[in-house]
Amino acid sequence: MSPRPPAPGSTESPESRRVSPGMLARTLHPVLLLCLCLIVISPVRAQEWRSGLQQLQWDGSGPAPARWSVRVGDGPADITTLSQDGVDAGHLDLLVPGGGDWERQETDDDRVRWQTRGADTRVAWILAPGENGHRLQLRIRVEHTGTRPLVSDTPMQLTLGPGLGETPIRGLGIAETLYSYVQPVVWLDGELRRFDLEEADDWRVVGGPDGGHPDRGGLQSRYFALLLQSLEGRTGDWRVRTATPSTEAPVAPRYLPSLAVDLPLEGLAPGAEREWRFEVFAGPKTRSSLAAATPERRGYDELLFPGLWQWMRVLAFGLLWLLTALHSLIPSWGLAIIVLAVLVRAAMYPIARRALRSQAAFAEVQQVIQPEMRRIKREYRGAEQSERILDLYREHGVSPLAGMKPLLIVLIQLPVFVALFHVLGQAWDLREAGFLWIDTLSQPDRLFSFGVTLPLLGSWFNLLPVLMALTTLATIRLSPAPAADERGRRLQTLLQVLMALAFMLLFYPFPAGMVLYWTMANVLHLLQQLVVERWSARNPLA
Repeated sequence: MSPRPPAPGSTESPESRRVSPGMLARTLHPVLLLCLCLIVISPVRAQEWRSGLQQLQWDGSGPAPARWSVRVGDGPADITTLSQDGVDAGHLDLLVPGGGDWERQETDDDRVRWQTRGADTRVAWILAPGENGHRLQLRIRVEHTGTRPLVSDTPMQLTLGPGLGETPIRGLGIAETLYSYVQPVVWLDGELRRFDLEEADDWRVVGGPDGGHPDRGGLQSRYFALLLQSLEGRTGDWRVRTATPSTEAPVAPRYLPSLAVDLPLEGLAPGAEREWRFEVFAGPKTRSSLAAATPERRGYDELLFPGLWQWMRVLAFGLLWLLTALHSLIPSWGLAIIVLAVLVRAAMYPIARRALRSQAAFAEVQQVIQPEMRRIKREYRGAEQSERILDLYREHGVSPLAGMKPLLIVLIQLPVFVALFHVLGQAWDLREAGFLWIDTLSQPDRLFSFGVTLPLLGSWFNLLPVLMALTTLATIRLSPAPAADERGRRLQTLLQVLMALAFMLLFYPFPAGMVLYWTMANVLHLLQQLVVERWSARNPLA
Protein backbone atom coordinates (compact mmCIF):
# COMPACT_ATOMS: atom_id res chain seq x y z
CA MET A 1 0.00 0.00 0.00
CA SER A 2 1.16 3.53 -0.69
CA PRO A 3 1.63 5.90 2.26
CA ARG A 4 -1.44 7.83 3.33
CA PRO A 5 -1.24 11.33 1.84
CA PRO A 6 -1.30 14.25 4.18
CA ALA A 7 -4.61 15.95 4.76
CA PRO A 8 -5.27 19.07 2.70
CA GLY A 9 -3.68 22.09 4.31
CA SER A 10 -1.53 19.92 6.61
CA THR A 11 2.21 20.51 6.93
CA GLU A 12 2.87 16.94 8.26
CA SER A 13 5.44 15.02 6.27
CA PRO A 14 5.80 11.21 6.03
CA GLU A 15 9.05 11.36 8.00
CA SER A 16 7.33 13.09 10.90
CA ARG A 17 4.93 10.18 11.26
CA ARG A 18 7.73 7.65 11.89
CA VAL A 19 8.21 6.38 15.51
CA SER A 20 11.48 7.64 16.91
CA PRO A 21 13.58 5.62 19.44
CA GLY A 22 12.88 8.19 22.14
CA MET A 23 9.15 7.91 21.62
CA LEU A 24 9.38 4.07 21.79
CA ALA A 25 11.30 4.23 25.07
CA ARG A 26 8.77 6.62 26.59
CA THR A 27 5.94 4.27 25.51
CA LEU A 28 7.52 1.04 26.85
CA HIS A 29 8.80 2.47 30.14
CA PRO A 30 5.42 2.27 31.99
CA VAL A 31 4.85 -1.25 30.64
CA LEU A 32 8.25 -2.47 31.88
CA LEU A 33 7.66 -0.83 35.25
CA LEU A 34 4.29 -2.54 35.59
CA CYS A 35 5.80 -5.97 34.76
CA LEU A 36 8.54 -5.42 37.33
CA CYS A 37 5.97 -4.57 40.01
CA LEU A 38 3.94 -7.68 39.19
CA ILE A 39 7.05 -9.84 39.55
CA VAL A 40 7.90 -8.29 42.92
CA ILE A 41 4.42 -8.56 44.44
CA SER A 42 3.54 -11.97 42.97
CA PRO A 43 3.18 -14.83 45.49
CA VAL A 44 6.29 -16.78 46.32
CA ARG A 45 6.29 -20.13 44.56
CA ALA A 46 5.61 -22.98 46.95
CA GLN A 47 8.74 -24.91 47.88
CA GLU A 48 8.02 -28.64 47.92
CA TRP A 49 9.90 -31.46 49.63
CA ARG A 50 9.16 -35.18 49.51
CA SER A 51 10.46 -37.84 51.87
CA GLY A 52 9.08 -41.35 51.91
CA LEU A 53 5.31 -40.98 52.22
CA GLN A 54 5.49 -37.32 53.27
CA GLN A 55 4.94 -34.29 51.07
CA LEU A 56 5.54 -30.84 52.57
CA GLN A 57 5.21 -27.40 51.01
CA TRP A 58 6.53 -24.07 52.30
CA ASP A 59 5.49 -20.59 51.23
CA GLY A 60 8.91 -19.12 52.00
CA SER A 61 7.98 -17.40 55.28
CA GLY A 62 9.43 -19.91 57.73
CA PRO A 63 9.86 -23.56 58.74
CA ALA A 64 6.17 -24.29 59.38
CA PRO A 65 4.86 -26.12 56.26
CA ALA A 66 1.99 -24.30 54.58
CA ARG A 67 0.68 -27.72 53.50
CA TRP A 68 1.51 -31.17 54.84
CA SER A 69 0.22 -34.27 53.08
CA VAL A 70 0.69 -37.95 53.88
CA ARG A 71 0.31 -40.75 51.34
CA VAL A 72 -1.49 -43.76 52.80
CA GLY A 73 -1.96 -45.91 49.68
CA ASP A 74 -1.09 -46.28 46.03
CA GLY A 75 -4.05 -44.45 44.52
CA PRO A 76 -4.16 -40.75 43.62
CA ALA A 77 -6.87 -40.19 46.24
CA ASP A 78 -4.88 -41.87 49.02
CA ILE A 79 -3.36 -38.62 50.22
CA THR A 80 -4.54 -37.01 53.44
CA THR A 81 -3.76 -33.40 54.26
CA LEU A 82 -2.83 -32.73 57.89
CA SER A 83 -3.18 -28.96 57.48
CA GLN A 84 -6.42 -27.12 58.17
CA ASP A 85 -7.82 -25.03 55.32
CA GLY A 86 -8.26 -21.41 56.35
CA VAL A 87 -6.00 -21.81 59.41
CA ASP A 88 -2.47 -20.46 59.68
CA ALA A 89 -0.06 -23.39 59.60
CA GLY A 90 1.78 -24.17 62.81
CA HIS A 91 3.04 -27.74 62.43
CA LEU A 92 6.71 -27.85 63.44
CA ASP A 93 6.83 -24.08 63.69
CA LEU A 94 9.61 -22.71 65.90
CA LEU A 95 9.03 -19.48 67.80
CA VAL A 96 12.35 -17.77 68.64
CA PRO A 97 12.46 -14.90 71.18
CA GLY A 98 13.49 -11.77 69.33
CA GLY A 99 13.85 -13.76 66.12
CA GLY A 100 13.94 -12.14 62.70
CA ASP A 101 12.98 -13.43 59.29
CA TRP A 102 13.65 -17.06 58.42
CA GLU A 103 15.84 -17.93 55.46
CA ARG A 104 15.85 -21.29 53.71
CA GLN A 105 19.34 -22.56 52.98
CA GLU A 106 20.36 -24.93 50.24
CA THR A 107 21.83 -28.28 51.30
CA ASP A 108 23.75 -30.91 49.35
CA ASP A 109 21.66 -33.80 50.72
CA ASP A 110 18.00 -34.71 51.19
CA ARG A 111 17.37 -32.28 54.02
CA VAL A 112 15.48 -29.03 54.57
CA ARG A 113 17.28 -26.30 56.51
CA TRP A 114 15.93 -22.98 57.76
CA GLN A 115 17.93 -20.41 59.70
CA THR A 116 17.15 -17.23 61.61
CA ARG A 117 18.80 -14.90 64.09
CA GLY A 118 17.38 -14.12 67.48
CA ALA A 119 18.55 -11.92 70.33
CA ASP A 120 22.23 -12.99 70.56
CA THR A 121 21.43 -16.35 68.94
CA ARG A 122 21.66 -18.08 65.59
CA VAL A 123 19.03 -20.80 65.19
CA ALA A 124 18.97 -23.64 62.65
CA TRP A 125 15.93 -25.84 61.96
CA ILE A 126 16.82 -29.00 60.02
CA LEU A 127 14.37 -31.65 58.79
CA ALA A 128 15.64 -34.97 57.41
CA PRO A 129 14.13 -38.32 56.35
CA GLY A 130 13.47 -40.88 59.11
CA GLU A 131 13.66 -44.66 59.40
CA ASN A 132 10.48 -45.27 57.40
CA GLY A 133 7.95 -43.43 55.31
CA HIS A 134 5.92 -42.09 58.21
CA ARG A 135 8.84 -40.77 60.26
CA LEU A 136 11.08 -37.73 59.95
CA GLN A 137 14.03 -36.45 61.97
CA LEU A 138 13.98 -32.88 63.27
CA ARG A 139 17.13 -31.23 64.60
CA ILE A 140 17.14 -27.77 66.20
CA ARG A 141 20.50 -26.13 66.90
CA VAL A 142 21.10 -22.84 68.75
CA GLU A 143 24.41 -20.97 68.78
CA HIS A 144 25.05 -18.14 71.26
CA THR A 145 26.53 -15.23 69.29
CA GLY A 146 26.55 -12.71 72.15
CA THR A 147 29.15 -11.89 74.79
CA ARG A 148 27.24 -12.73 77.97
CA PRO A 149 25.51 -15.93 79.13
CA LEU A 150 21.81 -16.01 78.32
CA VAL A 151 19.66 -15.33 81.37
CA SER A 152 16.27 -14.91 79.69
CA ASP A 153 13.57 -17.24 80.99
CA THR A 154 11.68 -17.00 77.68
CA PRO A 155 12.23 -20.31 75.85
CA MET A 156 11.91 -21.12 72.21
CA GLN A 157 8.71 -22.98 71.42
CA LEU A 158 8.19 -25.87 68.98
CA THR A 159 4.51 -26.20 68.03
CA LEU A 160 2.08 -28.57 66.34
CA GLY A 161 -1.33 -27.39 65.19
CA PRO A 162 -3.82 -25.87 65.24
CA GLY A 163 -5.91 -28.78 64.06
CA LEU A 164 -5.08 -31.85 62.04
CA GLY A 165 -7.12 -31.30 58.89
CA GLU A 166 -10.19 -32.85 60.55
CA THR A 167 -13.66 -31.43 59.92
CA PRO A 168 -17.02 -32.40 61.49
CA ILE A 169 -19.14 -35.14 59.92
CA ARG A 170 -22.60 -33.63 60.04
CA GLY A 171 -25.94 -35.34 60.44
CA LEU A 172 -24.94 -38.17 62.80
CA GLY A 173 -26.90 -36.95 65.81
CA ILE A 174 -25.40 -37.44 69.25
CA ALA A 175 -22.45 -39.39 67.81
CA GLU A 176 -20.81 -36.65 65.73
CA THR A 177 -17.87 -36.39 68.14
CA LEU A 178 -17.44 -40.17 67.98
CA TYR A 179 -16.53 -40.05 64.30
CA SER A 180 -14.63 -36.75 63.98
CA TYR A 181 -12.40 -35.22 66.62
CA VAL A 182 -8.88 -33.91 67.28
CA GLN A 183 -7.17 -34.52 70.63
CA PRO A 184 -3.84 -33.43 72.09
CA VAL A 185 -2.04 -36.41 73.63
CA VAL A 186 1.12 -36.79 75.72
CA TRP A 187 2.97 -39.66 77.34
CA LEU A 188 3.86 -38.90 80.95
CA ASP A 189 5.86 -41.54 82.85
CA GLY A 190 5.01 -43.99 80.07
CA GLU A 191 1.24 -43.45 80.45
CA LEU A 192 -0.88 -42.00 77.66
CA ARG A 193 -2.95 -38.97 78.56
CA ARG A 194 -5.61 -37.49 76.30
CA PHE A 195 -7.18 -34.04 76.50
CA ASP A 196 -10.66 -33.09 75.32
CA LEU A 197 -10.52 -29.33 74.78
CA GLU A 198 -13.93 -27.89 73.96
CA GLU A 199 -13.46 -24.14 74.36
CA ALA A 200 -10.73 -21.78 73.18
CA ASP A 201 -8.27 -21.07 75.98
CA ASP A 202 -4.70 -20.03 76.72
CA TRP A 203 -1.77 -22.45 76.92
CA ARG A 204 -2.14 -25.09 79.64
CA VAL A 205 0.93 -26.85 81.03
CA VAL A 206 0.74 -30.64 81.20
CA GLY A 207 3.09 -32.52 83.48
CA GLY A 208 3.41 -34.72 86.52
CA PRO A 209 3.02 -33.65 90.15
CA ASP A 210 6.79 -33.96 90.59
CA GLY A 211 7.44 -31.54 87.74
CA GLY A 212 8.25 -34.25 85.21
CA HIS A 213 7.83 -33.54 81.52
CA PRO A 214 6.40 -35.80 78.81
CA ASP A 215 8.77 -37.46 76.36
CA ARG A 216 6.21 -37.91 73.56
CA GLY A 217 3.13 -36.03 72.49
CA GLY A 218 1.18 -34.59 69.61
CA LEU A 219 -2.26 -34.51 68.02
CA GLN A 220 -4.52 -37.38 67.02
CA SER A 221 -7.77 -37.72 65.11
CA ARG A 222 -9.82 -40.84 64.57
CA TYR A 223 -7.44 -42.28 61.98
CA PHE A 224 -4.33 -40.06 61.91
CA ALA A 225 -1.67 -38.78 64.27
CA LEU A 226 1.07 -36.15 64.18
CA LEU A 227 3.53 -36.78 67.02
CA LEU A 228 6.86 -35.70 68.47
CA GLN A 229 9.27 -37.86 70.45
CA SER A 230 12.14 -36.15 72.26
CA LEU A 231 15.39 -37.98 71.49
CA GLU A 232 18.08 -35.56 72.65
CA GLY A 233 18.22 -32.30 74.58
CA ARG A 234 16.38 -31.12 77.67
CA THR A 235 12.87 -29.90 77.00
CA GLY A 236 10.85 -27.63 79.24
CA ASP A 237 7.10 -27.55 79.70
CA TRP A 238 4.73 -29.22 77.24
CA ARG A 239 1.57 -27.20 76.69
CA VAL A 240 -1.83 -27.70 75.05
CA ARG A 241 -4.57 -25.32 74.03
CA THR A 242 -7.30 -24.88 71.42
CA ALA A 243 -7.63 -21.88 69.15
CA THR A 244 -10.55 -19.65 68.24
CA PRO A 245 -11.73 -20.52 64.72
CA SER A 246 -11.63 -17.83 62.05
CA THR A 247 -14.29 -16.99 59.50
CA GLU A 248 -12.23 -18.86 56.88
CA ALA A 249 -12.31 -22.06 59.00
CA PRO A 250 -15.81 -22.21 60.55
CA VAL A 251 -15.27 -25.26 62.75
CA ALA A 252 -15.68 -25.67 66.49
CA PRO A 253 -12.65 -24.87 68.68
CA ARG A 254 -12.32 -28.54 69.63
CA TYR A 255 -11.12 -29.24 66.07
CA LEU A 256 -8.24 -26.74 66.43
CA PRO A 257 -6.05 -27.87 69.35
CA SER A 258 -2.32 -27.20 69.44
CA LEU A 259 0.63 -28.63 71.32
CA ALA A 260 3.83 -26.74 72.16
CA VAL A 261 7.18 -27.83 73.61
CA ASP A 262 9.37 -25.30 75.42
CA LEU A 263 13.07 -25.39 74.49
CA PRO A 264 14.92 -23.51 77.28
CA LEU A 265 17.79 -21.16 76.44
CA GLU A 266 18.88 -19.96 79.88
CA GLY A 267 22.49 -20.63 80.90
CA LEU A 268 23.81 -20.88 77.35
CA ALA A 269 27.39 -19.50 77.40
CA PRO A 270 28.83 -17.22 74.69
CA GLY A 271 30.04 -19.24 71.71
CA ALA A 272 28.33 -22.40 73.00
CA GLU A 273 25.72 -24.47 71.18
CA ARG A 274 22.63 -26.34 72.33
CA GLU A 275 20.83 -28.97 70.28
CA TRP A 276 17.53 -30.87 70.40
CA ARG A 277 16.54 -33.86 68.30
CA PHE A 278 12.99 -35.12 67.75
CA GLU A 279 11.40 -37.98 65.91
CA VAL A 280 8.35 -36.75 63.98
CA PHE A 281 5.59 -39.25 63.20
CA ALA A 282 2.94 -38.31 60.65
CA GLY A 283 0.66 -41.04 59.37
CA PRO A 284 -2.25 -43.41 59.89
CA LYS A 285 -3.00 -45.06 63.23
CA THR A 286 -2.27 -48.63 62.18
CA ARG A 287 -0.41 -51.01 64.46
CA SER A 288 2.44 -51.48 62.00
CA SER A 289 2.87 -47.72 61.51
CA LEU A 290 2.71 -46.88 65.21
CA ALA A 291 5.20 -49.55 66.29
CA ALA A 292 8.66 -48.40 67.39
CA ALA A 293 10.97 -47.73 64.43
CA THR A 294 14.03 -49.02 66.32
CA PRO A 295 14.48 -50.98 69.57
CA GLU A 296 15.96 -47.88 71.24
CA ARG A 297 12.87 -45.78 70.61
CA ARG A 298 9.33 -45.97 71.86
CA GLY A 299 6.28 -46.63 69.74
CA TYR A 300 2.86 -45.05 69.81
CA ASP A 301 0.53 -48.07 69.69
CA GLU A 302 -1.16 -46.96 72.93
CA LEU A 303 -3.19 -44.71 70.64
CA LEU A 304 -5.07 -47.83 69.50
CA PHE A 305 -7.97 -48.81 71.77
CA PRO A 306 -7.08 -46.41 74.61
CA GLY A 307 -9.24 -46.53 77.70
CA LEU A 308 -9.64 -50.33 77.62
CA TRP A 309 -8.22 -52.57 80.31
CA GLN A 310 -5.08 -54.31 79.16
CA TRP A 311 -6.77 -57.70 78.77
CA MET A 312 -9.51 -56.03 76.72
CA ARG A 313 -6.88 -54.42 74.49
CA VAL A 314 -5.34 -57.87 73.96
CA LEU A 315 -8.81 -59.16 73.00
CA ALA A 316 -9.31 -56.20 70.63
CA PHE A 317 -5.95 -56.81 68.91
CA GLY A 318 -6.84 -60.51 68.63
CA LEU A 319 -10.19 -59.70 67.00
CA LEU A 320 -8.49 -57.25 64.66
CA TRP A 321 -5.98 -59.93 63.65
CA LEU A 322 -8.78 -62.49 63.12
CA LEU A 323 -10.87 -60.05 61.12
CA THR A 324 -7.88 -59.17 58.95
CA ALA A 325 -7.12 -62.85 58.41
CA LEU A 326 -10.73 -63.50 57.37
CA HIS A 327 -10.60 -60.59 54.96
CA SER A 328 -7.48 -62.04 53.36
CA LEU A 329 -9.64 -65.06 52.46
CA ILE A 330 -12.92 -63.22 51.82
CA PRO A 331 -12.67 -60.11 49.62
CA SER A 332 -15.37 -58.24 51.55
CA TRP A 333 -15.16 -56.67 54.99
CA GLY A 334 -18.91 -57.04 55.44
CA LEU A 335 -18.78 -60.79 54.76
CA ALA A 336 -15.72 -61.07 57.01
CA ILE A 337 -17.72 -59.52 59.88
CA ILE A 338 -20.58 -61.97 59.25
CA VAL A 339 -18.17 -64.93 59.25
CA LEU A 340 -16.63 -63.59 62.49
CA ALA A 341 -20.10 -63.61 64.09
CA VAL A 342 -20.59 -67.22 62.91
CA LEU A 343 -17.23 -68.29 64.38
CA VAL A 344 -17.94 -66.64 67.74
CA ARG A 345 -21.40 -68.26 67.89
CA ALA A 346 -19.94 -71.63 66.93
CA ALA A 347 -17.34 -71.36 69.70
CA MET A 348 -20.11 -70.59 72.20
CA TYR A 349 -22.56 -73.17 70.88
CA PRO A 350 -22.04 -75.79 73.65
CA ILE A 351 -22.65 -73.20 76.39
CA ALA A 352 -25.58 -71.66 74.54
CA ARG A 353 -27.20 -75.06 73.91
CA ARG A 354 -27.13 -75.99 77.58
CA ALA A 355 -28.46 -72.57 78.55
CA LEU A 356 -31.34 -72.75 76.09
CA ARG A 357 -32.28 -76.27 77.16
CA SER A 358 -32.22 -75.18 80.77
CA GLN A 359 -34.45 -72.24 79.95
CA ALA A 360 -36.92 -74.50 78.09
CA ALA A 361 -37.07 -76.93 81.05
CA PHE A 362 -37.56 -74.03 83.46
CA ALA A 363 -40.44 -72.69 81.34
CA GLU A 364 -42.19 -76.09 81.48
CA VAL A 365 -41.84 -76.24 85.27
CA GLN A 366 -43.18 -72.69 85.51
CA GLN A 367 -46.30 -73.71 83.64
CA VAL A 368 -46.86 -76.63 86.04
CA ILE A 369 -46.37 -74.70 89.28
CA GLN A 370 -48.27 -71.55 88.30
CA PRO A 371 -51.51 -72.53 90.10
CA GLU A 372 -49.64 -73.35 93.32
CA MET A 373 -47.54 -70.18 92.92
CA ARG A 374 -50.68 -68.04 92.72
CA ARG A 375 -52.10 -69.72 95.84
CA ILE A 376 -48.90 -69.04 97.82
CA LYS A 377 -48.84 -65.39 96.75
CA ARG A 378 -52.50 -65.05 97.71
CA GLU A 379 -52.30 -66.68 101.16
CA TYR A 380 -48.83 -65.73 102.43
CA ARG A 381 -46.78 -62.55 102.80
CA GLY A 382 -43.19 -61.55 103.51
CA ALA A 383 -40.50 -64.05 104.42
CA GLU A 384 -42.92 -66.96 104.68
CA GLN A 385 -44.08 -66.39 101.09
CA SER A 386 -40.49 -66.37 99.82
CA GLU A 387 -39.63 -69.52 101.77
CA ARG A 388 -42.63 -71.45 100.41
CA ILE A 389 -41.83 -70.38 96.83
CA LEU A 390 -38.25 -71.63 97.23
CA ASP A 391 -39.56 -74.92 98.65
CA LEU A 392 -41.86 -75.23 95.62
CA TYR A 393 -38.93 -74.85 93.24
CA ARG A 394 -36.90 -77.41 95.19
CA GLU A 395 -39.76 -79.93 95.03
CA HIS A 396 -39.64 -79.75 91.24
CA GLY A 397 -35.85 -79.87 91.09
CA VAL A 398 -35.17 -76.46 89.57
CA SER A 399 -33.52 -73.25 90.73
CA PRO A 400 -35.47 -69.96 90.62
CA LEU A 401 -32.45 -68.51 88.79
CA ALA A 402 -32.51 -71.16 86.07
CA GLY A 403 -34.46 -68.86 83.77
CA MET A 404 -31.56 -66.42 83.78
CA LYS A 405 -29.03 -68.86 82.33
CA PRO A 406 -29.41 -67.48 78.79
CA LEU A 407 -28.05 -64.23 80.18
CA LEU A 408 -24.78 -66.09 80.56
CA ILE A 409 -24.46 -66.05 76.78
CA VAL A 410 -24.78 -62.27 76.76
CA LEU A 411 -22.34 -61.84 79.65
CA ILE A 412 -19.72 -63.98 77.93
CA GLN A 413 -20.14 -62.12 74.65
CA LEU A 414 -20.17 -58.68 76.27
CA PRO A 415 -16.34 -58.31 76.27
CA VAL A 416 -16.36 -59.39 72.61
CA PHE A 417 -18.98 -56.73 71.80
CA VAL A 418 -17.03 -54.00 73.62
CA ALA A 419 -13.72 -54.98 72.00
CA LEU A 420 -15.36 -55.24 68.59
CA PHE A 421 -16.92 -51.80 69.01
CA HIS A 422 -13.43 -50.32 69.41
CA VAL A 423 -11.99 -52.43 66.58
CA LEU A 424 -14.67 -51.48 64.06
CA GLY A 425 -14.56 -47.87 65.21
CA GLN A 426 -10.78 -47.49 64.77
CA ALA A 427 -9.70 -50.12 62.26
CA TRP A 428 -7.90 -48.29 59.48
CA ASP A 429 -8.86 -50.82 56.80
CA LEU A 430 -12.58 -50.33 57.44
CA ARG A 431 -12.26 -46.57 56.94
CA GLU A 432 -13.65 -46.72 53.41
CA ALA A 433 -14.93 -50.32 53.29
CA GLY A 434 -18.47 -50.53 51.90
CA PHE A 435 -20.99 -53.38 51.94
CA LEU A 436 -24.29 -53.64 50.07
CA TRP A 437 -25.92 -50.18 50.41
CA ILE A 438 -23.44 -49.10 53.11
CA ASP A 439 -20.81 -46.59 51.98
CA THR A 440 -18.48 -47.29 54.90
CA LEU A 441 -18.71 -49.82 57.72
CA SER A 442 -16.95 -47.38 60.03
CA GLN A 443 -20.00 -45.07 60.18
CA PRO A 444 -23.81 -45.55 60.39
CA ASP A 445 -25.24 -47.11 57.22
CA ARG A 446 -27.26 -43.98 56.20
CA LEU A 447 -29.80 -45.50 53.82
CA PHE A 448 -31.45 -42.17 53.00
CA SER A 449 -31.68 -38.62 54.33
CA PHE A 450 -34.63 -37.38 56.39
CA GLY A 451 -34.24 -33.93 54.91
CA VAL A 452 -34.25 -32.49 58.43
CA THR A 453 -32.15 -33.02 61.54
CA LEU A 454 -34.00 -34.96 64.24
CA PRO A 455 -33.00 -34.89 67.92
CA LEU A 456 -30.68 -37.79 68.85
CA LEU A 457 -31.08 -39.44 65.43
CA GLY A 458 -29.49 -36.82 63.20
CA SER A 459 -30.26 -36.37 59.50
CA TRP A 460 -30.11 -39.95 58.24
CA PHE A 461 -32.27 -43.06 58.39
CA ASN A 462 -30.14 -46.04 59.39
CA LEU A 463 -31.68 -49.36 58.43
CA LEU A 464 -29.36 -51.74 60.29
CA PRO A 465 -30.34 -50.60 63.83
CA VAL A 466 -33.99 -51.21 62.91
CA LEU A 467 -33.20 -54.73 61.69
CA MET A 468 -31.16 -55.32 64.82
CA ALA A 469 -34.07 -54.20 67.03
CA LEU A 470 -36.49 -56.49 65.17
CA THR A 471 -34.21 -59.51 65.51
CA THR A 472 -33.69 -58.69 69.20
CA LEU A 473 -37.46 -58.60 69.71
CA ALA A 474 -37.81 -61.90 67.85
CA THR A 475 -35.25 -63.63 70.07
CA ILE A 476 -37.07 -62.42 73.18
CA ARG A 477 -40.49 -63.41 71.86
CA LEU A 478 -39.30 -66.84 70.86
CA SER A 479 -38.52 -67.79 74.46
CA PRO A 480 -40.61 -65.56 76.74
CA ALA A 481 -40.75 -65.95 80.48
CA PRO A 482 -44.08 -67.49 81.63
CA ALA A 483 -46.67 -64.93 82.73
CA ALA A 484 -49.23 -65.58 85.46
CA ASP A 485 -52.24 -64.02 83.68
CA GLU A 486 -53.34 -61.99 80.67
CA ARG A 487 -52.38 -58.72 82.31
CA GLY A 488 -48.89 -60.07 82.96
CA ARG A 489 -48.55 -61.16 79.35
CA ARG A 490 -49.54 -57.69 78.07
CA LEU A 491 -47.03 -56.07 80.42
CA GLN A 492 -44.38 -58.53 79.29
CA THR A 493 -45.06 -57.70 75.63
CA LEU A 494 -44.81 -53.98 76.34
CA LEU A 495 -41.51 -54.42 78.13
CA GLN A 496 -40.15 -56.47 75.25
CA VAL A 497 -41.08 -53.78 72.72
CA LEU A 498 -39.57 -51.05 74.91
CA MET A 499 -36.37 -53.09 75.27
CA ALA A 500 -36.09 -53.53 71.49
CA LEU A 501 -36.72 -49.80 71.00
CA ALA A 502 -34.05 -48.96 73.57
CA PHE A 503 -31.57 -51.18 71.75
CA MET A 504 -32.39 -49.46 68.46
CA LEU A 505 -31.79 -45.99 69.94
CA LEU A 506 -28.59 -47.18 71.62
CA PHE A 507 -27.16 -48.68 68.44
CA TYR A 508 -28.53 -46.06 66.03
CA PRO A 509 -25.33 -43.95 65.91
CA PHE A 510 -22.95 -46.94 66.10
CA PRO A 511 -20.68 -47.94 63.19
CA ALA A 512 -22.51 -50.07 60.65
CA GLY A 513 -19.96 -52.86 61.03
CA MET A 514 -20.78 -53.17 64.74
CA VAL A 515 -24.56 -53.20 64.13
CA LEU A 516 -24.08 -55.73 61.32
CA TYR A 517 -22.23 -58.04 63.72
CA TRP A 518 -24.91 -57.73 66.44
CA THR A 519 -27.75 -58.28 63.92
CA MET A 520 -26.03 -61.40 62.59
CA ALA A 521 -25.49 -62.63 66.15
CA ASN A 522 -29.25 -62.25 66.76
CA VAL A 523 -30.07 -64.17 63.58
CA LEU A 524 -27.75 -66.98 64.62
CA HIS A 525 -29.31 -67.00 68.09
CA LEU A 526 -32.77 -67.35 66.51
CA LEU A 527 -31.62 -70.25 64.37
CA GLN A 528 -30.04 -71.92 67.38
CA GLN A 529 -33.25 -71.55 69.39
CA LEU A 530 -35.26 -73.13 66.59
CA VAL A 531 -32.79 -76.04 66.37
CA VAL A 532 -32.87 -76.61 70.13
CA GLU A 533 -36.68 -76.47 70.24
CA ARG A 534 -36.99 -78.95 67.39
CA TRP A 535 -34.44 -81.26 69.03
CA SER A 536 -36.28 -81.00 72.38
CA ALA A 537 -39.58 -81.85 70.70
CA ARG A 538 -38.07 -84.98 69.17
CA ASN A 539 -36.24 -85.96 72.36
CA PRO A 540 -38.53 -84.96 75.25
CA LEU A 541 -36.68 -87.10 77.79
CA ALA A 542 -33.19 -85.83 76.90
